[in-house]
Amino acid sequence: MAFDPGGLTVYIDGEYVDGSEARVPIWDHGLLYGDGIFEGMRLFAGSLFRPHDHLARLATSAKAMGLELPLEGDELLDVICEVIVRSGLEDAHVRPIVTRGFGAPGLDPARCERASLIVAAYPFPPLLGSDPIGVIVSSVTRKAPRSVGGNVKSLNYVDAVMAKRQANAAGAGDAIMLDHLGAVAELTAANVFAVIGGTLVTPTLRSALPGITRRTILEIAAERGIPTEVRDLWPMELYVADAVFATGSGAGIVLIDRVDGNHVATADDQVVAAVSDGYWARTRDSRYLVPVRERVGAR
Repeated sequence: MAFDPGGLTVYIDGEYVDGSEARVPIWDHGLLYGDGIFEGMRLFAGSLFRPHDHLARLATSAKAMGLELPLEGDELLDVICEVIVRSGLEDAHVRPIVTRGFGAPGLDPARCERASLIVAAYPFPPLLGSDPIGVIVSSVTRKAPRSVGGNVKSLNYVDAVMAKRQANAAGAGDAIMLDHLGAVAELTAANVFAVIGGTLVTPTLRSALPGITRRTILEIAAERGIPTEVRDLWPMELYVADAVFATGSGAGIVLIDRVDGNHVATADDQVVAAVSDGYWARTRDSRYLVPVRERVGAR
């Protein structure tokens, strides 16, 4: 898939550079060892959706990894907005990245003097497309909780990459990953929900990322009186569910109509329709938005 970053602006450690000239040293521990964290934020019609929640999650990941953020809070948000404006974007995916930084080879984080901050924004159609997809249950176990916790959005996605390769080989849109107990964790880069008997069910956070879109869906369900359960969800429950769908900042809401070849009537489900309508309405709700150009112009 061709990708031309020319004309986009990337922030790297205090400098704004053209996307075609953005470089990371080969000695950066984020490249060498996946030692770093990131966020995936969405820009809708010129406004960032729930950016403060994303930055709070970034700070949590940094604390868990022992990383000192070069910028945080409003300072980091200002840089993010500046990158978007310089890139001329209205609808985009925005990625602040913090790596352990430049250092001599070797796993010891003490080899790096300071963390490195990168902010990029780019046009990004829905990660899994706009049509319903089929998924498989992957044989690759989600690494949390006995490794890096599911609450850490780290640069190391190797388990998800291997599961995605399985999905590609099977001709599926994505893969459902299980945790160490065999319960559903999440998709390769999205949370998962099922509607079972009219109740909206989503896995615990034992091995899943605390997604911002996941949180939004649970909030909307509560507001609309839809019963919810956060519990262990087992693979074969998905086979007989009324509906299954995935959520994520990059994915939005993605309907799933097949699980391991078993048909699921997700498109006809009223619970899914209600929370989907609520989600897209919320992405236009000023209470959850930061208009980017207004913020840059006010500085």
